[in-house]
Formats: sequence, structure tokens, C-alpha cells
Amino acid sequence: MGEPLELTLEELRERIKAAGITIADHRLGMVRKLLSDALVQVRALDSRTIKTVEPAVRFQGGRHE
Repeated sequence: MGEPLELTLEELRERIKAAGITIADHRLGMVRKLLSDALVQVRALDSRTIKTVEPAVRFQGGRHE
């Protein structure tokens, strides 16, 4: 867990591409700071301490129209 909590520009560009949005280059610094601040709590969280719960699967018999 010694990884940096700051979002890199490369990671930001990958996230922008995955989201399918366009952000002007002169706005990347601001967006990087805002997203880094928003993700700091999520990245600091140790997910190994959280009990995972599988979603319930429901089956319904019969025909659906």
C-alpha cells in the first residue's frame, strides 16, 4: 500500500478515454486535482478488511412475454 495517492496525468488520460469524454488539455491539471481529491479516501481504504457479499441470484420459472 506504499503507492502514491496522487493521480498521474497518464492515468487521468486513460480514465478520460475509458469514459468516452473529451477534456481540453488546459483543463487536465484542474481535473487531475479534483479527481485525486475525490479518490483519496477510496485509495486509502484497505478492501481486504471489508466482507464481500455476493449478490443474490433469483430465478423465475415459466414463460416471460
